[in-house]
Amino acid sequence: MRISTTTVQDLAALRNQKGISLHQIAATTKIGVRYLEAIEDGQFASLPGGIYSISYIRQYAQAVEINEGELLQRYLQSASVS
Repeated sequence: MRISTTTVQDLAALRNQKGISLHQIAATTKIGVRYLEAIEDGQFASLPGGIYSISYIRQYAQAVEINEGELLQRYLQSASVS
């Protein structure tokens, strides 16, 4: 699934639409719920940084079956603005 620029705010809705809970993603990926919530909220600065952030974003995207490249690009754009 493609992600539009506004979809970052709708990640939780997309996830809920697929019937996937944050706790299910956390159990599968071993990523803390607070980090998954930060991804959904677009609060990338709350992620641990570096390769961990990239890995968390990719794993989240795979878990909810969305384009990880587009979500990762949003993260990288956010990081370059900070």
